[in-house]
Amino acid sequence: VLLAEPLPVDKSHAARNLSQEHIKSRLLAEEAADDMGDYTLMVRKLIHEDRVVRKKGYKKIIWALGSLFLLSAGLVAYQQIALNNARKLAIDMFYDIKMLEVGLSQADIKLEKSADTLEKTLRAISTEKLRIEQEQLKLEQEKIAAERKRMLQDRERLANMKAKYRQYVEEANSLRLRFPTKAQYEEELIAKVARELGESELELPEDFVLEVRKYIQYWQGSSRIQRAIETLEKNSLLPIVIDTLKKHGMPLYFIYLPLQESNYDTQAIGPETKYGVAKGAWQLLASTAHQYGVEPGPLANVPEYDELDGRFDFNQATQAGIKYLRHIYSTEAQASGLLVMASYNYGDNRVKGMINKMPDNPRDKNFWKFLQQYELPKETKDYVFYIFSAAVIGEDPQHFGFKFNPPLFNANQ
Repeated sequence: VLLAEPLPVDKSHAARNLSQEHIKSRLLAEEAADDMGDYTLMVRKLIHEDRVVRKKGYKKIIWALGSLFLLSAGLVAYQQIALNNARKLAIDMFYDIKMLEVGLSQADIKLEKSADTLEKTLRAISTEKLRIEQEQLKLEQEKIAAERKRMLQDRERLANMKAKYRQYVEEANSLRLRFPTKAQYEEELIAKVARELGESELELPEDFVLEVRKYIQYWQGSSRIQRAIETLEKNSLLPIVIDTLKKHGMPLYFIYLPLQESNYDTQAIGPETKYGVAKGAWQLLASTAHQYGVEPGPLANVPEYDELDGRFDFNQATQAGIKYLRHIYSTEAQASGLLVMASYNYGDNRVKGMINKMPDNPRDKNFWKFLQQYELPKETKDYVFYIFSAAVIGEDPQHFGFKFNPPLFNANQ
């Protein structure tokens, strides 16, 4: 309540009925009126002193809030810089890893050929009694042994680089404000599969993630993957594929390629095409099978089962199919698993021709850039996305509503 001193007796009666607003304006006015008494002046002084104190308090609060704002802005900026640095380090290391993987894959193929040549030479010596200096043979054996030792060291270095890369990725992810959700968990699974198939998870396009989710829904609307995994387990085919992939240093997610090709039907027969008839679980053409050490039967290009055709032998077909994958992996695809899938699917080399027009290094030759530069044929796009999304489902089948165990759960143990 605002107070004023008692009015002098010689003032008019109307003055005694001053309104509250009028009293308030007199007390809060910048200048004191001439007719104010001591009591009014004292109240005015207290009010003005209180206002000064309040203004100072408000200024302190404003300065504090401003400082907090600048500090938080600085922290956000620092966090963004740290995130960018961690991201760049991880991406650079990722492509260094891919370069090493390409080199190792190429060296592995070369070493295999050298060892095969030496073995044939040794057989020739024993059967035809050819006179070849033993010292030369010993030298070749030593060279092959030394190359194997060097490759083993490179694989250890590769494993260390991958561990360091994971640290960089975790550091980059820790700098992002994210809340655990079902969608985030699924995105993490997609990123993991992309990484293991040789694609940079930190450059994962949003539209790719959306596309993978769409194909996961396609699998969820069918019993095909469930039945294919049951066939895989019932016939003990999985260990054969995993062991062969490991032997050739290939990503284990390629176990889902014959699932897409044939549902792991070892007697599968494709339609007649101008390139021949694909047969077996890996759906190899006769020419490809022969190139990688499997002999087609007399009915090679007839859409019928032939017990003499090596493509129907799962062990032989797996060796040939994975050798073919490894060749694409180390040449055209430059360690991009998704480009390998696209190339494997298109037997007439159309996709390979498109890939070969891209720069010949892993940084510029990856699936993301391929999609930016070209439009995949629908059949090939479906093929790649079905395999990739099956691999994502295989990481946690129960999460996606399936009743089989993760096929690769014990693969690395």
